[in-house]
Amino acid sequence: MNKNNKDRCEEVMERYLALDKDERIPFSITMHLLSCKKCRSQVRLMTIAEKTAAEPLKVSVPLDDSTITEVIKVLNDKYQIKPVENPISIHNWILGGILMILLMTVFGVFTNNNTSRELVISFYLLFGAIITAYCAIFIASNMDFFIKKIHTLKTSL
Repeated sequence: MNKNNKDRCEEVMERYLALDKDERIPFSITMHLLSCKKCRSQVRLMTIAEKTAAEPLKVSVPLDDSTITEVIKVLNDKYQIKPVENPISIHNWILGGILMILLMTVFGVFTNNNTSRELVISFYLLFGAIITAYCAIFIASNMDFFIKKIHTLKTSL
């Protein structure tokens, strides 16, 4: 291996190690890893070592365990268990979304053929924007739920 290639490998490995965990690997590093067997092997071994080292840390501890509550009470005597408040359930969001789409469909069925085509198209564009905004607000307000689901999917794979 010549000196220039060795310097390139060191630079790529430094950049790779500077990345945060689960951060997207830049294209230039990916291309180098695809073409350099030595660096690819080092990255693969580091990934295996990280998974092996993290394995003992994956002990399941229930968050509602009484010992955890007792430890927190010892650290802070004013600690009180507060129930998690979620004023609107996901079922209500889904029911509201289905109702909204149903009403928009009923509007489309019962509009007269005499109605101008431009008006109907503008209504459908408005309906599309409303559905998009509804979905965005739904995801934004339930972000914790989706993050937990994604995390459980990652750990189960």
